Amino acid sequence: MTFSSAIFIFPALQADAVYEGQYPLATALSRPLIAKFLVDTALEEGAVAVAHGCTGKGNDQVRIDASVAALAPQLKVIAPAREWGMTREQTIAYAQKNKIAIPITKASPYSLMKTCGGGP
Repeated sequence: MTFSSAIFIFPALQADAVYEGQYPLATALSRPLIAKFLVDTALEEGAVAVAHGCTGKGNDQVRIDASVAALAPQLKVIAPAREWGMTREQTIAYAQKNKIAIPITKASPYSLMKTCGGGP
């Protein structure tokens, strides 16, 4: 059993954990897990900062920022989309302009969660 399944997936699935009675908590639970692996890698590499693509509008940024702060308060968190005040449309345009592969488009601006049992 891996760290992710033992600590995050199985207990949430067993509890039928949902938010507002309809949204599986897979996404919410995956953010601290993503942050843990982000921090582990940063520390192994001797980094002084980590970065993520969350905007300033959702809970994802709070979950990642808080998790990084709890696990490695010495690491600086950089969030370009939030810090530059970019909208979702602007982040999509930026990625396309800079040939950054992302699984979303203007026509379909939301990605499917594929971590922690949140997607196909």
